[in-house]
Amino acid sequence: MNTTAKGTAFEARAHEVLASELKNERLWAAPKHAEIFRRKGYFSRDRNKEIITDISIELYFTSRKEPSLIWVFECKDYSSGRIPIDDVEEFHAKLEQIGQDKTKGTIVTNSALEGSALNYARSKGIGLIRLLPDDQICVLIQFITSYSAERSTWNADEVMPALSNPGHQSEHGFFAASDGYLFDSWYSMLSHVLKRNG
Repeated sequence: MNTTAKGTAFEARAHEVLASELKNERLWAAPKHAEIFRRKGYFSRDRNKEIITDISIELYFTSRKEPSLIWVFECKDYSSGRIPIDDVEEFHAKLEQIGQDKTKGTIVTNSALEGSALNYARSKGIGLIRLLPDDQICVLIQFITSYSAERSTWNADEVMPALSNPGHQSEHGFFAASDGYLFDSWYSMLSHVLKRNG
């Protein structure tokens, strides 16, 4: 599979997960107040043309005429290597052109980020989500007891290594950071973003 096809497949995977989470009301926003798009364009005055986004979710808090918040997801399939700082800087520039005050940006990747890219994203408030490739998710068999059902196996200390180490392996497939907070699900991340911007 060539690079473009792999990128398109990863983008489709991320869109499918987000659309399912939205439809099943697991993204904090009710579907009646949000709409998800793939490959939607947003006008840039600087370019005098549209910027095409990988995935965007438009959230409507007051009326359906204009979104109150546009959450833009940039999908990066870097199955080998790390995401460089240039990619994060370019994404930040796109977000500013789309609408700095009502836009939230998140990079969704199956790989890790270079240290400088991670620092830059953190400083600009760009969210980061890593979906581990299937071959890096460790499957654990657990006996379900009242003790194991009550305790969470998610470990916040694992988030930063998962975002910065391309070969990171875990029993979890989702790691996210945004605005200095760490998240274990799409729901918890979107809930934070909406509370912050709502």
